[in-house]
Amino acid sequence: MNRPKTSSTFFDYMGFKSTIADRFELNLPLQPHLLQDDGAIHPGVFSTMLDISMGATISIETNSFATTINLNLSFFDLLPKETYQAETKILKHEGKYVTAEGTIFTEDGVLIAKGIGTFKATPIKQK
Repeated sequence: MNRPKTSSTFFDYMGFKSTIADRFELNLPLQPHLLQDDGAIHPGVFSTMLDISMGATISIETNSFATTINLNLSFFDLLPKETYQAETKILKHEGKYVTAEGTIFTEDGVLIAKGIGTFKATPIKQK
């Protein structure tokens, strides 16, 4: 399947690099402006990363705009690592509601954060 390229000025600012294969992946290289005063990564970075990657997966798979309704996240390690990767998959699609799961891990497979979210999918009108 030939999928559209997903890009954003927010992705660029945060340092996100996206690759699309058989699932949506988002890579985040560590940058100094993402650190808290104590040197840890702010959980909001991972929240945003999961929200964006799940929403993008839904948008691409359903050809719709995805609006976050509910997002439940767990964080396991906030100490800085060199690179982070998010992977997402759709768990359920019923009518206009879609449930997705996302995980963030390091290059060597250490689990950093995990989330599940419910999104409203609004079809994109074709011109």
